[in-house]
Amino acid sequence: MNARESLPLKAICREDHETGGERQVFRLRVADHMRYKAACIQMGAFGTRLENVDRAVALIDETDADLVVLPELFAHCKDFKAGEHIPGPTTEVFKRLAREKGSFILMGSMLELDEQGRMFNTSVLIDKHGTICARYRKIHLFSYRSKEKRSLNAGTDVVVTPTELGVIGFSICYDIRFPELYRALVKKGAEIIVCPAAWPSPRLEHWIVLNRARAIENQCYFIGCNQVGTPVPSTTFVGGSMITDPWGETLVAAGDSEAIITAVIDVGVVNRIRKEYTSLNDVVPL
Repeated sequence: MNARESLPLKAICREDHETGGERQVFRLRVADHMRYKAACIQMGAFGTRLENVDRAVALIDETDADLVVLPELFAHCKDFKAGEHIPGPTTEVFKRLAREKGSFILMGSMLELDEQGRMFNTSVLIDKHGTICARYRKIHLFSYRSKEKRSLNAGTDVVVTPTELGVIGFSICYDIRFPELYRALVKKGAEIIVCPAAWPSPRLEHWIVLNRARAIENQCYFIGCNQVGTPVPSTTFVGGSMITDPWGETLVAAGDSEAIITAVIDVGVVNRIRKEYTSLNDVVPL
């Protein structure tokens, strides 16, 4: 049984194309008090792909949230050569699970292998009917003491998707340090932004500050879902998953161990704050 407390949508989503470019702009008018439960599954990817997927499924089974977010590389963290196609065996597991639970599932990120043999760090959103409704390839690849930039290809598309939960914008981990991406997401209509991560312990304070900053400056809900633990000897992930509201208040936050955290998302709050405190209207192109 889902915990959604929502009113019907006033209008279906409408897709426009700006003149002079190909950028898609989504608008979703929602009831003023559409409320639902979002959850972060803070877990560590300590095992094989199959073991990690099984653990993720078991944790998701413990929540009745309408939107469930997994961390970055929740299945593939220990093996940068373990890419697979989308759709593929891992997405099929979560498509079935989404249908069974009637929930949206954000497969934090996984290693995607495309038809040309290129590898990407890719988020996949599955709707409550078990349909893949969005895919985002990480744009900013981490280079500091990491093999990500050497091993993977960068995405190029800024991705938002309209859903009955609101307009969701996508980012992954290191992206959070680049505010230009988030302003682009908001220009395309994002009301809720997700950021699955595998964020290491030495920079916990950066993670906390950046989650709140991205929510404040874009007047949106920000869902940061991090890994936890030490899947490889050289790296410990700090946890600290958090859900932040459009005023920058932390609604809920996890510690440094495996956890499920939940918060109520009210898209009406996004609309009211943007109308009352109109900073997004005052942006000056430079």
